[in-house]
Amino acid sequence: MVVDRRQKRAVAPLLALEYFLDAERARSGASALGLFVSDEALVASAKDAAAHRELVHNAPIADLTDRDLYVLPMRIGAGTMKLVSMDARVASLASVERAVARILAG
Repeated sequence: MVVDRRQKRAVAPLLALEYFLDAERARSGASALGLFVSDEALVASAKDAAAHRELVHNAPIADLTDRDLYVLPMRIGAGTMKLVSMDARVASLASVERAVARILAG
């Protein structure tokens, strides 16, 4: 039997990505998680406004922050994205990559 672990549902892909990042951030213990395309934030999730601001504005230039940033490239369809986590790593990049691809595929 398949169990659906989602607490929130969304039809819109960006909102679904935000919900997914919220859950993944909570599981990993990261202060913030974000998806970036060409160094521009597509969607982000953070514990607080300060972490969100720091991730969105400094993640492309990792040496501007005192926090640990983990920048992980992901191949989604024909393109690439970066998953950036702050203060902790995600448990499985492969599972994040699959989930993001599934959400964006609709």
